[in-house]
Amino acid sequence: MKLSREELLFPMNDQDLETTAKANHIWGEVVAQTLHELGVTNVFFSPGSRSTPLVLGFNRHPDIDCSPILDERSAAFIALGFAKRNQKPSVLLCTSGSAPTHWFPALAEASHSSIPLLLLSADRPPELRDCGAGQTINQIKIFGSFVRSFTEINLPSSKNSEIHSLRQSLCLAHAESIGLNPGPVHLNFPFREPFIPKYTDKLQVLLKTELPKQTKFKNPDLIDSIQKEIKSCKFPLIIVGEKVPIEFILEWLKRNKMPVFCDSLSPLREYPYDNRILRYENLLRDPSFLKIGKPDLIISLGALPTSKTLRKWIEECSAKRIVIEPRGINVDPLISPSLSFQLDYRFLSSLSLTSNQTDWIKSWKNAENLVESKLEKAFQQEHPFFEGKVVRLLSEYMPHETFLHVANSMPIRDLEWFWKPSVKKRKLFGNRGVNGIDGTISTALGIAHKSRTPTYLLTGELAFLHDSNALFFNKEFEGSLTIFLINNNGGGIFENLPIAEEPEFEKCFATPQRVIFSDLCKAHQINYVKPENWNHVVKLIKEPIRFGIQVIEIITNRKSDRSTRQRLLKLNTE
Repeated sequence: MKLSREELLFPMNDQDLETTAKANHIWGEVVAQTLHELGVTNVFFSPGSRSTPLVLGFNRHPDIDCSPILDERSAAFIALGFAKRNQKPSVLLCTSGSAPTHWFPALAEASHSSIPLLLLSADRPPELRDCGAGQTINQIKIFGSFVRSFTEINLPSSKNSEIHSLRQSLCLAHAESIGLNPGPVHLNFPFREPFIPKYTDKLQVLLKTELPKQTKFKNPDLIDSIQKEIKSCKFPLIIVGEKVPIEFILEWLKRNKMPVFCDSLSPLREYPYDNRILRYENLLRDPSFLKIGKPDLIISLGALPTSKTLRKWIEECSAKRIVIEPRGINVDPLISPSLSFQLDYRFLSSLSLTSNQTDWIKSWKNAENLVESKLEKAFQQEHPFFEGKVVRLLSEYMPHETFLHVANSMPIRDLEWFWKPSVKKRKLFGNRGVNGIDGTISTALGIAHKSRTPTYLLTGELAFLHDSNALFFNKEFEGSLTIFLINNNGGGIFENLPIAEEPEFEKCFATPQRVIFSDLCKAHQINYVKPENWNHVVKLIKEPIRFGIQVIEIITNRKSDRSTRQRLLKLNTE
């Protein structure tokens, strides 16, 4: 009988094999128990052999829910969405080889949008690497700078010192994933065979491992520095980014009267504040108003909205610019001068920006109200299905405190341009870290999974198809997800680029597909609806599916939609 490389290098008798298997079993139990102590309740894994000890450890833990997901890419985005909603690390687990490479799109998004993930990849032992062994690649630091840290875990052992070291590694990884700049952390677990012991002993009481204390950035002294920089400014304007917590800024904004631009996903869009400005895309295209509304100070809290109109206006504006970002990363892509401060948003309450220029503030508010009223009148007209109107109706009729995930490309821009101001405290989500269309359905499923709150998804058909493997999760899914699928027969965002006039446009850029979505939904046993009119759409928004997934397909025309958008965005104060 020919021996394997592993057996040749590490010959084992039956007792040795059982010792290895028991150590693997202990490793799985310790990982599950330790991560549960750190607050983990859900694990998303893709099936494989090498990861057996970890899968069994998690699945046999009474207080951890394990969700099997066939496609690793989809699993990673579901974990991402789950972490977005819960604001704590999701655990992602897979086997060795090419499996972890499918995580890359999701962890790139998590890295750039500061979403905590714990990535646990199984691996071959050192002696089976770089020798042509099956299902083996170099997994050491495979994700490079896209993870906050990487740790190669020692081979399993039943020694207390090794168990203590494993627990420490897990605690440190968890702490790094939720640090000042949260993000993904990668732990690589090599395992020797066999993975399952013939006899299992009850895990003994583990050595106590002290959890590392979380370091939060605190520097209220920076307030004095900022105050000195802005003391002579009389016309302040604030731009609130996606990740600015509403609880840290709402009272401060109410106390300091000034116009506030809201990012497309800013919570401030859903909370009461008299001077919030949502129609800045229209106002910044209005030359006559810009002469009146010019600020002398712009304070950006977090990353800027993606609006090219806004960024161009800031570049051309002579206002002093202050950027405040607590994560210690650069979020200012503009060339014009600015001053950046790493300040926790909770300390903004000490910063005074009260302006006595009531007429100037009033001019912004009046302009906002005027454009909003013109938009409202335009949307009330009964024209053919226009995808921007779907956003408008969602903003008007989604129930209080529900969730909405918005795909990139045109849906997120329609939200930025046409979402009505609201006080319904609904939560808006989007993958704006790297702005890709991948993982759209999966992220929404992660947001909705195990939630008692109805969740909506607004997506184009190309983003839907790009992630259609996510529908395999329907069997494991526990929640309510209503998907509004905009089918405009191709990539609508490219209609706004010069390439739209070239003969290669339809084939190489718009890329229209011929999928029958009702059949696709039927194959996955998912509800499908094709609304007849706007009243039917409103009813479907008001009454989301109680449990499971429902797809609502709305057929639009991307060429006429482009013209409609251009007309709506030209509405101004005149």
